[in-house]
Amino acid sequence: MTERERDVLRLVAGHLTNLEIAARLSVSVRTVESHVSSLIRKLEVSDRRGLARRAEELDLLRPKRLHGWPSPANLFVGRDAETAALHTRLKDHRLVTVTGPGGVGKTRLTTHAVQQVARDRPDGAWFVDLSQVATPQAAVPAIAAAVGVAEQPGQFLDDTLSEVLSRADGVLVLDNCEHLLPELETCVARLVGDCLQLTIVATSRAPLRAPYEWVYELPSLSTEDAVRLFRSRAEAAGGIVPDDPRVAELCHRIEGMALAIELAAARYPLLGLDGLAAALGDPLRLLGSAEGARQRSLRATIGWSVDLLDDEARAMFAALFVFAAPFTVAAAHAVACPDHTLAAAARVLATLADQHLLYVEPGNPTRYHFQEVVRQFAAELLADAAGELEQRHARWAAAELTSLASAEHDDAWCARFDQLAVEVRAALARPVDGRQLGEFFAEELVQRGRLEEAQHRFETLAATKATDAHDRVHLLRRGAAAAAARLVGDDALRLLDEAAAAATVAADPGAAADALGWSVIYAAFHPGIMANPPEPIDIERRLAEARRLAPTGSPAEATVAAASALCLPNDDPEAEAAGRLAAEQAIAAGLPVVASAALDRVCVSQVHRGNYAGALAAVRARGVLMDPQPLSAATAYAFNDYLLMGCEVSLAAGDLRGAKDYAERLAVLPCYREYVHPALARRLQVDALTGDLTGAVERGERFLGSWERAGRHRASTLAVGAYALALVHGLLGDDHRREAWRNVTEHLRDRPTTPTDGPAIGWAATFDAWLLLHRDQPHEALAQLSADLHDATWSTSPTLLLWRPWYAAAWAEAAALTASPDLDQRLASATVVARGNPVAAALVRRAGALARGDHEEVAALAAVFEDLGALYQRDRSRQLSR
Repeated sequence: MTERERDVLRLVAGHLTNLEIAARLSVSVRTVESHVSSLIRKLEVSDRRGLARRAEELDLLRPKRLHGWPSPANLFVGRDAETAALHTRLKDHRLVTVTGPGGVGKTRLTTHAVQQVARDRPDGAWFVDLSQVATPQAAVPAIAAAVGVAEQPGQFLDDTLSEVLSRADGVLVLDNCEHLLPELETCVARLVGDCLQLTIVATSRAPLRAPYEWVYELPSLSTEDAVRLFRSRAEAAGGIVPDDPRVAELCHRIEGMALAIELAAARYPLLGLDGLAAALGDPLRLLGSAEGARQRSLRATIGWSVDLLDDEARAMFAALFVFAAPFTVAAAHAVACPDHTLAAAARVLATLADQHLLYVEPGNPTRYHFQEVVRQFAAELLADAAGELEQRHARWAAAELTSLASAEHDDAWCARFDQLAVEVRAALARPVDGRQLGEFFAEELVQRGRLEEAQHRFETLAATKATDAHDRVHLLRRGAAAAAARLVGDDALRLLDEAAAAATVAADPGAAADALGWSVIYAAFHPGIMANPPEPIDIERRLAEARRLAPTGSPAEATVAAASALCLPNDDPEAEAAGRLAAEQAIAAGLPVVASAALDRVCVSQVHRGNYAGALAAVRARGVLMDPQPLSAATAYAFNDYLLMGCEVSLAAGDLRGAKDYAERLAVLPCYREYVHPALARRLQVDALTGDLTGAVERGERFLGSWERAGRHRASTLAVGAYALALVHGLLGDDHRREAWRNVTEHLRDRPTTPTDGPAIGWAATFDAWLLLHRDQPHEALAQLSADLHDATWSTSPTLLLWRPWYAAAWAEAAALTASPDLDQRLASATVVARGNPVAAALVRRAGALARGDHEEVAALAAVFEDLGALYQRDRSRQLSR
């Protein structure tokens, strides 16, 4: 059962509908239906009710304690003393490295011992198989994936991983570390320092050399344990082992190496003790250190096992080394023995598994994998002759990736992609022609939501695989776009500068101008994605150089025009016209993403003027351009920005249903599939303003879970949604939960929600006032809304201006309910400010009716609010009219 199937099963057992499960897990209803059907088949029941009963019978509803744990193919035998010794070290030390030569049994002992320890740890244990990781740079992403930590835009993955694990109380097992030691030493040292309740256990042929490391050198099996292991495995293979001293002698000859004993035992039914003794007699009497002797003994035993294979099986055994992850029969056939039949490939795999040269992973489909030391032996058999095989493996990986790209990108696709990605990474780490495969893989990483790796893939390709200077520019531009999508604007500017320099080398002034123009667009209009935004003088320099380089009539002119428009101040009377003209140029040049950026200038100019309907029209015009575009590295940030603005401007314009639609579309962007809390933050604002209190509470829990998995990072843009949920809990009368969400808001903003240096203004004051009005405290609400609608502070930020209509409505109602002396003036001002927002305008009308004592109009407005989707205000109108 997959992790996602387990999640679905728990929710089915909790009596949630498919629609509710889809909302809870942020997946499609069709995906949920597919999982439920699969579970019904797997658990052999007839319906959902049977699923719930069966899940309880099998104890499948308890939280999983062992994450990513390998399934043992057979029973663990012996090693009582070593298990006890490792338990002792795990109690006393937070970083333990189990060392020893390959095949001595490090992984099996560690998983056996940790499995027992994990029962007493609240978060259990995680297992990370690092043998599949081809490069040191991929170590941290592999650990994060195993722990369930998703990449978060605007953050480095190692920061997120450390933040999440700092709240964990469990055991992290890092298996097969020896080829990644420089990177792992840094990563582990940080985790040990930051995560005080985390225990890390590594298996490696050499120590990590990290601070506070305690090394446990695993000895060979004792004679007693070695005999027990041989007997257990030989009898499992169908043999009957007599009580004969030659068994102990045989185990001694192969140095008590667990894997070597298993390989020998697999041949026992065919050769018997005499045959094994004869076959193993000579190669193993080797001189040297004890560790060297043990390693040579193991290699000799593997070599002997391979020599007993026929030519067909031996050739396929050697070729299978090319797979970095568990593989299927079909994959083995396509890569390792394409000239044989599929049936022949299956037969050889079964033979290799019978002889313990491969391990079997039952499932649908069945997969096979090497123990790492055996895979390395297989690789050495081919040595310099591996080139064609590696090329064939890369072609197979490319074909599989192409086939996968055409499938629906749902949860099942993600699981298949993650399996294939291991092979693609391995292929790209080899000396193969990986230019096209690398770019294709990077684009699919965008679809998977792995934006950081996508950026690094584009950068690596530009540095090592670019066919010429023009291709280097193209790849650097893709890398810059991926950096922007992950909200790391500093990297985007760096890569755009490199692209401009490469374009200059390529004698392509248009490409250089375009890259510089985009650097201005990001710096001038999106400085929030940068840790170190450029100074205004640097932005002016970039823009001047872009203007100088852009050839007359070239597409780059449109990009430079958009950049010029975005550099104008919000109150510049020419800004809106400049944005419209730049958008027209970009459309004519076939640059929809540039046109969308130019229309953002139009939108913000309209917001500054208080023309929310005009701003919403500009957002919808962006949608006309963006919606037909495919999601890619080049469009990911534009989609994110357009949908975010669509939600926020729709709220300002009182289009609650439109805001909900934009928020839902944002939530299902594939490039942010594991980064759902920003979209949920916008949806929470919609819920609070529409009055969907039950939905808000449920989505709030999902927001909290996603944000905590992201490391509880600070982001002021998310604070509005958190505070909206504080309002919801206040409306529900739950002050304890309201205070908890106020604390979340303050953490996100890194400052209190109540200002101490001036009047309350914007969304926090608005939400507080509505709660006070709900609680029949209009005088307190009036005091809360201390800023005038024409206070200069409003114009300091477009975000503040987006909330001015809602503030005006609460400002007017508080004045009406308290019979404020300046009521008429307030109503007149609020009417002007709210005119672009039909919900706010209706609220101001209701305030006027309340002031006049016109309860009929107050009651009649309930229908208006219902039509507008403002159900809380509908109910409030009915209450106020009584």
